[in-house]
Amino acid sequence: MSETIQLTLIRENKEEQQKINVTHDSGMTLMTTLLQKELITGNFCGGRGTCGRCRVQFLQSAPLPTSRDRQAFTPDELRLGYRLACMAKPGNDCVVRMDFIKPRELEIVTEICDVMNVSEKNDCLSQEKEEGIHYLAAVDLGTTTIAMQLMEMESGRVADTYCAMNPQRSYGADVLSRIQAANERPVDERAVQERAANTETVNERTAGAADIMRNSVWKVIEDGLNRFWAVCHEKNPEAALCCMCIAGNTTMEHLLMGLSTKELGKSPFLPVELGLQRCVVPIGDAAQLPVYVAPGISAFVGGDIVTGLYRLKMLPLCGTDNERPRCDTCSDSDGQQDGFQSGGVSLLIDLGTNGEMAITDGRRMVVTATAAGPAFEGGPGKTAAGSDMVAMTALLLKEGIIDETGLMADPYFEEGITVSGHSGASIHLTQKDIRALQMAKAAVRAGVEILHQKMGCPFVERVWLAGGFGYYLDVDAAIAIGLLPREWKSCTKAAGNTSLAGAFEMGADLWNGKLTEEALSEMMQGIESINLAEQPEFEALYIRYMTLKSF
Repeated sequence: MSETIQLTLIRENKEEQQKINVTHDSGMTLMTTLLQKELITGNFCGGRGTCGRCRVQFLQSAPLPTSRDRQAFTPDELRLGYRLACMAKPGNDCVVRMDFIKPRELEIVTEICDVMNVSEKNDCLSQEKEEGIHYLAAVDLGTTTIAMQLMEMESGRVADTYCAMNPQRSYGADVLSRIQAANERPVDERAVQERAANTETVNERTAGAADIMRNSVWKVIEDGLNRFWAVCHEKNPEAALCCMCIAGNTTMEHLLMGLSTKELGKSPFLPVELGLQRCVVPIGDAAQLPVYVAPGISAFVGGDIVTGLYRLKMLPLCGTDNERPRCDTCSDSDGQQDGFQSGGVSLLIDLGTNGEMAITDGRRMVVTATAAGPAFEGGPGKTAAGSDMVAMTALLLKEGIIDETGLMADPYFEEGITVSGHSGASIHLTQKDIRALQMAKAAVRAGVEILHQKMGCPFVERVWLAGGFGYYLDVDAAIAIGLLPREWKSCTKAAGNTSLAGAFEMGADLWNGKLTEEALSEMMQGIESINLAEQPEFEALYIRYMTLKSF
């Protein structure tokens, strides 16, 4: 039976120590109270004890450690009272020191690399007024961040950029946490009716988690649109903001559009809708702005990948006269392309919490996804950049601190080692962190290999690395640890934020009639989505690529 107890929370910064007294229901976790009292803003892994970031130290009356606590802390730390706030249920009055791991400052990549003859794009908008300028708002709706750009429809030049953290983080850092939250707290029917009637803001005290998450993201997008509207008319009173195109993973788009995520969280992972979606939002003088929400391919390969594929001209039959498009910007006098040869295939790899991959020969396309978890960020409780983790692991391998099996040499096996990454951040790596990276790397490499096999093992003409991970990734380091095949070195290039750039191009083409919904649907029809776990060769490939070496 639960009872009310008193907690003294200690928060420290460089200047002072703050003590906060709060009441707590002993039947609840400490995390629940911290969220209710608005003492923290995020639940990281959704209260599952997997990320290891919600560290606290009980200075007295520490509750017994849970199995998750034993995984997150050393025996010495447990004896000192360290626990995970999302697991701890204090039963007596106690004093707790907050020791949450601060998330690293995220660099939201909005750049698109010069890959498809677009060197004139992403320039600052000319200060000269041009009559009849048409603008489009492109949105990359990420699980962690939301990036928006106001772009000139005709030229693709960027007029303004707006970025924000995704407020849904308070329900967990990954999509599974948010799916769980959305389905544990059903949507309030009255809130749904209010939203549909557009009569008033959803009351967060009566609405379910799904509605709150939906509302919070639309609020960020609304803030961005209002800023873009002002920028448009400041530069040119005759300018028009014509439409908006949003690209996100399947879960983010379902939550945004108020679709049920119930079937996304369990096998066989069935989305409610994968096609192009449309809606309107008010902007300016009560005008209704048309909105396109990019189509997806499966529960795990969503609209953000589709717009990236559209941007790179990789969607089947989306080139001129149904031929596979070429990269004109890097062609030389012999007709070859900057290390690429004709007759091969193109591969897109987007790595993050999940790894999405797509391969095509211009007519056939196969896609898949694999969970990477927090391993590319240094493992549970770590906050390294994924590109840094790859670079640091390659360095440890080169210097003999770890061997090809991933085993750390003495004395690092017991104590770990602190390494500085390219971004300037230092991170303490343990044997457990290296093992987690090996498993994530093996899953990604096995997925890439299976896609290549599905296409008949043809020559790989180009490999695009998408997103922030790919933008900063050291290709040599990735090859050194076996994340990418060594023969792909010359054809691997960073592509930047292809989701955002693709959202612009898809939205502009839909608005101008260059792309019809029917044609887009036809492009998507023949795409094959495979489940890696169901592939008979996956287990053997996974075991093979656990080794840290160049293949």
